[in-house]
Amino acid sequence: MKQLSGCILSLLVTLVCCVVPPGAAGQGVEIDKIVGRFSGYHLLTLRERDSETRAFILQHFPHTNPSIVHADFDGDGHPDYAILLKHNKSAATKLVVLLCRENAECKSVFDQDVATADSCSGEVYIRPVPSGSRVSQTDAIDTNDYPPPVRLGSTGIEVTCFGKAKVIHYWNRKHKKMEAIQTED
Repeated sequence: MKQLSGCILSLLVTLVCCVVPPGAAGQGVEIDKIVGRFSGYHLLTLRERDSETRAFILQHFPHTNPSIVHADFDGDGHPDYAILLKHNKSAATKLVVLLCRENAECKSVFDQDVATADSCSGEVYIRPVPSGSRVSQTDAIDTNDYPPPVRLGSTGIEVTCFGKAKVIHYWNRKHKKMEAIQTED
């Protein structure tokens, strides 16, 4: 009986770890407050991703939430938020970036659809890209207007559509807005 209880406890711990990644625990109240500002949306959960993407995330990023990046995106020394929000009644998913001040007041500066039922639904996740990283557009995009490579002055946000594409979003200090470069196709 003791051995069975231990197995059940172990199974419950495993299930909880899969639903709420350890890195997300300390941000819960603040994230709930931020997500509450976007009526009709909720934070994209691990369970809402397809099985292949979910397995990849659990294997490679087991201690982080694949829907939240909490880092300084604009270089002002205060941590900001990038979050993936899923519509409550559809497969639409969007990336929202909020810049925060010293007093923890956050302002939304970027809001863009990144997935629909036809593209990336259940396959999208975000990761931080370290300040100083060099990013450049993929050659797979057929265009004559290749943006020049960029060295990130602060943390960027990598949006990955598992097995399909990667886009790096970063704060352009000169233009005071988020910009993007598709790095993989």
